[in-house]
Amino acid sequence: MFCTDGHTLSVIHVLPRMCFSASASFTASAVLVPLGLYSHHLATRHERPDYKPLALVPFFFGVQQFVEGLEWTAIDGGNIEPLATIGGLGFLFFAYCFWMIWIPWSAWSISRSTDSKGLQRRLKWVAIVATVLGIAFYLPMLFNPPAIQPAVHSNGRLLYDIASLRSIFHNFVNTEPVGELVYWGFIVLPLLAVRDKAVKLFGALIFVSIFLTWATYSATFNSVWCFYCAVLSIMVIWIVNRPHLRQA
Repeated sequence: MFCTDGHTLSVIHVLPRMCFSASASFTASAVLVPLGLYSHHLATRHERPDYKPLALVPFFFGVQQFVEGLEWTAIDGGNIEPLATIGGLGFLFFAYCFWMIWIPWSAWSISRSTDSKGLQRRLKWVAIVATVLGIAFYLPMLFNPPAIQPAVHSNGRLLYDIASLRSIFHNFVNTEPVGELVYWGFIVLPLLAVRDKAVKLFGALIFVSIFLTWATYSATFNSVWCFYCAVLSIMVIWIVNRPHLRQA
């Protein structure tokens, strides 16, 4: 989560990416990693441990961008191994598994200090199901690295062709509207469910970014949406540094 480039708009399974070069990915990483660490520091200083998982979202976006940079470096160098495999597996870990797990658990963590026991239980079960699905989605790739075929598309974006996995599960999430809605639901709905209005706003803006991207850039949905999410993640610093949290 949250840069979920594990979806395509075509029949083949490819993952269009946000960045266009190794330098762009490494630059994004250099910005997001310290911002994420600073956000986590704020949550710690304000003694708000329930917000620490969300506070680390920019940091992990930065790590994901660093992995992108490694993949670009490998491809630019003529598909250098094992760098290409490490980069592909690393990126797909975030795209298919990490964000689907991290965001629901982050919402559940926040709910422990803001919401009823009933909502906490429901969010916990959502997070458990998301964890199982995320791991199940990633394991076929982890145990079959040759199935990942990274390449640069004609539009300049980096693609991962995983069609050789021949997985019904992957095909459902990647190409079926219902499967895509289920995936996005695990990302957006837990954030909208918590009582904290700033977290709700964060979830709502993610939803708006999905809608706007579909409406304006459907042909390159994943790359544009990934960019929106990277920008939106900076909002987390404000969420954990609001006055009432500092005073708590």
